[in-house]
Order: sequence, then structure tokens, then C-alpha cells
Amino acid sequence: MKNRRVLLDSELSPLVLDLFQEAKFEADIISPKKRILRPLLELGDYSAILVRSKVSINFEMLESAGKHLRVIGVFGDDITKIDIADASRNGILVKVTEYGNSYEVANLAARLMVKLISRAFRTRDSKKALIVQTLSELENDGLTGFELANLVVGLIGCGNVAQVVATEIRPHCQRVIGYDSHLRTVYENFHQRSPLEKPVIEYNQLSEVLEHSDVISIHTAGDEKVFKGKELYFARNRPFIVNTSRSGNIDYSALLQALSENRVRGAAITLPKEQLREKKLPEWVQPFLKHNNVIIAPCAGVPASDTRRKQARRLARSLIDYLDHKDLSLAVNPMDVVIWKREPRYPLSRGKTRSTVPIFWSR
Repeated sequence: MKNRRVLLDSELSPLVLDLFQEAKFEADIISPKKRILRPLLELGDYSAILVRSKVSINFEMLESAGKHLRVIGVFGDDITKIDIADASRNGILVKVTEYGNSYEVANLAARLMVKLISRAFRTRDSKKALIVQTLSELENDGLTGFELANLVVGLIGCGNVAQVVATEIRPHCQRVIGYDSHLRTVYENFHQRSPLEKPVIEYNQLSEVLEHSDVISIHTAGDEKVFKGKELYFARNRPFIVNTSRSGNIDYSALLQALSENRVRGAAITLPKEQLREKKLPEWVQPFLKHNNVIIAPCAGVPASDTRRKQARRLARSLIDYLDHKDLSLAVNPMDVVIWKREPRYPLSRGKTRSTVPIFWSR
């Protein structure tokens, strides 16, 4: 291949530059802004671009790139900043990173909800908390998700993980309501592109989420504490509490007091896998072990820094493999870009006679 130039996002280049250099690509590293990106695409003969999902690449940029640009790599779950239809019309393949921690954590949160409210867990004989050593124990418990039927699930924090959780559990439960202290950001990130499409989450005030929810799942980030003491007194339905976030943003003393006073019917919390494997539990966890309506499970996914590096390198390898070997892994528009050769198969006849009708097609 004659043209082996790639345009790299400056924040991703430390993670993937060596891969492109080993594949004999000439890499240009920039901070991708509109006023910089478009002139570079017009002047350069780049065959690939690797940027973060927050970078916008519009129709004019794709047109100015000419025939040399063949693939765009988007690092992140969000691909709304790139018009897939425009890329397809220009014959440009778009690849994204595989879904990472957001989906793993969302799956864990949904399984903990179902486990916590299941009759099998609430009627077990043990008088101590259930400690789950591996996530496979939750996957093989035979629960289906319909345990959430007729229940209202509340989400505190409505970012990436909460949106996935809502999508997973909405077919099973009565309602999904949520609260986020940065609701404008939530709207811009998830609903601005399709303002007429009804969100899966019904957004409410925090007091309303606490009052109406049967199950509350916490997905906040940062230093802001949840359940500072009196907030749980608004919880009229004595909800089950699930916390799968890694940061210590929940006031566990308030949660412990609510469990002791029977204002909360159960709780599920997560700890790093190493602490559960080595049985070195923090001191604040010890009082929870005395409650038989508590589940302690390992965190899902891996630390964010490791995930970022792993996914960026996989995406970079996928771009290289497409340019060299037509590899379509991680692509979102392969059917619109790749020319498929459609030939009929005649499984019922060896000869291609007029009376023989093909019953399915192949690539």
C-alpha cells in the first residue's frame, strides 16, 4: 500500500504510536480542533484518523479528505460527533472501541438488583452477609430479571453506566426514574441528537427518586456524598440499595444506620477483587457482615487507566489490519462501505439450471 499516513489525537498517541511505527506508518500528532483538522485533511494524504469520541468530524471535513482517507477510529462509546451516513457515502469505514467498563458495570448492577430482591436470597438461612468471590456466581444463579416486575427502579447519577442499566432493565420493571445533579450535561450527551425520542429514564428530583423507588442504584462520580443522613428518611418504600461505583461517594455510616433501623430492605456493595480474594476487608465493611440482607461483590471491569490503554491499542491494531488485510472488526458501517459479492448457492442441486431457485445467499 503506497499511502501509509495516519493522523493521531495527541492524547492517544502515547498509547498507540509504537504500533503504527512498527507497521511502517508515518504518524502526525495533533490536537484535533476543527480549524486545524480540516486544513490538514485537505493538504495531507492520510489513510487513517484516530481521535477521541469528543472530536467532531463533519461532512465538509470528510469531503476535503479526498479519496485517500479510508478509515476513522473513534476512541469511546459515543459516535454521535461523526455522521456515519456521510462517512459511508465517501467510502470511509468507521471503527469504534468495543464497549468497555460501562457495560460490564451496568451488567453487574442489574444482576445485583435481581439477586438482592430475589426470594431465594431473602429467605436463605444464613445470618451473615453474602460474599460473592467471583462474578460467575451471579451469572449462574438462574435469575432472569423478571424479579423486577412491577417495581420502580431509581438511578442516582445518569451517566454512561446508568443509561446502559436503564436500557437493560426497562423491559422488566414498571418504571426507571433518575436524578443527576448535572442534568444539562446528561441531556447534551445522550438526548440532544434525538430530542423527539423519549428517554428511557424519567428524570426527577432526588427526593422523588427516594420516595418512589423500590430499588436504588448509585452511579455517581466525584467527591459528592450520597445519603448524608436524613435523605433516606424520604425513602417511603424501604428500597434496596445497590452501589457499584469505585469511588467512595456513598455515606456508608448513613446506609448502615438505615439497615439497622429497617428503613432499607437490603444493600449490595462492591469491593476490589484483591480485597475479597485475600480476605482483607476494610474496617468500614465489618459492620455490614452482620446483616444477612447485604451482598458484597467484586468490582466489575478493570481500573480506568488499564482499560483506556487496552482499548486504544486494540482499536489501533484494528485500523492497521483493515488497511493491510481488510479486517472489519469494531466497524459500525461495514455493509455500507465494503463491496459485497453476492453469489447464489444451490444446495439442492449441483447444476445451475433454470428450474433451480437459490434459497439463500452468501458473501
